[in-house]
Amino acid sequence: SATTPGMAQYSIEAELDKRGGKNFGPPNGKKMTIFFDDVSMPEVNKWGDQTTLELVRLAVEHGGFYFLDKDKRGDFKTCEDLQYLAAMQHPGGGKNDIPNRLKRNFFIFNLVLPSITSINDIYGQMLDGRFAGQDFDGDTLDVVGKLTNATIQLWRVMKSRMLPT
Repeated sequence: SATTPGMAQYSIEAELDKRGGKNFGPPNGKKMTIFFDDVSMPEVNKWGDQTTLELVRLAVEHGGFYFLDKDKRGDFKTCEDLQYLAAMQHPGGGKNDIPNRLKRNFFIFNLVLPSITSINDIYGQMLDGRFAGQDFDGDTLDVVGKLTNATIQLWRVMKSRMLPT
């Protein structure tokens, strides 16, 4: 992954304003949600650590991180009114697991892809309800009947060609 701890910290700091002392927060007293996409991507170093995720853990658990400026290095910067959201795929295939010390700070739930039969049932029924027989001609209803399968076929092709990086 290209994200280093410094890059992650600077990305968060760029959106914060000074509130007083060593306290920082979103502009105008607002609240801000920080979304960490593909949190399973940071590389594992030779000691088994994911340093970017340790910075994320520090921010979530302690409400901030340390100044990187030379004159303030070592002082703690408190970040107020932030909430955190993260997403990841299952470990494996180039995706790393994340440390349990980070996992414990999030409410975790797992979404499993529905079966093709379920997708057909759900979307087929939605389309049948939206395109009632008395409101549309036969040609339109013919296309509607094939739309769910065509969408599933397109998804399969895209999934096979656009592999994860």
